[in-house]
Amino acid sequence: MSLFGAKEKEEIEKLSNKIKELEKTIEKSMMKETRLLDVIKEKEEKIEKISKSPHDRQFEKITIAFDNVKNENRKLVEENNKLKEELGELKETINSLRSELEGAKVSKDVVEARYKVLIKDLYSARRHDEFKKVCEELNVVYADDLKGFDFEKLIEEGHSKTKMTNARNEYLSYKEGHLSAALKEYMEKGHKVSKVFFRYRSFVNSLAELKIEYMFQLEGFDFDTLDKEHFTPTQIEKLKEKLHQYDILRKI
Repeated sequence: MSLFGAKEKEEIEKLSNKIKELEKTIEKSMMKETRLLDVIKEKEEKIEKISKSPHDRQFEKITIAFDNVKNENRKLVEENNKLKEELGELKETINSLRSELEGAKVSKDVVEARYKVLIKDLYSARRHDEFKKVCEELNVVYADDLKGFDFEKLIEEGHSKTKMTNARNEYLSYKEGHLSAALKEYMEKGHKVSKVFFRYRSFVNSLAELKIEYMFQLEGFDFDTLDKEHFTPTQIEKLKEKLHQYDILRKI
């Protein structure tokens, strides 16, 4: 599972800024277009007044200027239309991204998983004791090992239909990303060090002073920094081994 949302939010912000810039450009262009239309109207009126003298040089100059203004206005209209088209496409894109982002948020909790979920983690409630015993007998250790698992066969073999159905529903809920707060925290951070090293109170206290609360924070931890007055070499080796075994069993 991976963290979702950061890239999409960044893309939406970039698109939003571009839309604002385009809207400002269109507004300026439309103001210029309005001014040109006023010039066109003014020149049309002037041409109308002197058009009765076709050989008048002034008329010729005004006509040429008028044609230039019309050409400039035509180009501006074309530019505005392109800008409006681009703006429309950007708005469609950003709306699509927002819909996708919101849909993903609603669909499930997505976590950045660092640790594997064991059967005993997913089925911690006592009502699942029968199913946990079955998994133990079948040597099924991890929740992800239940992919393709035949729950119906267990019912046919005489296990409680209600309990096996509940176990299957628990697994399906897990696969769909519907996680309890405790399970989500574990998958992202591991257990609290106080739970794993509950027999080593001095070590837990030392970690607390270093603001280390969860197992993932022990990645790369230098045990040689521990106070030699409080921890013997033998104790330090035991701590290292316990962390090593924890990572082997649980770390992704």
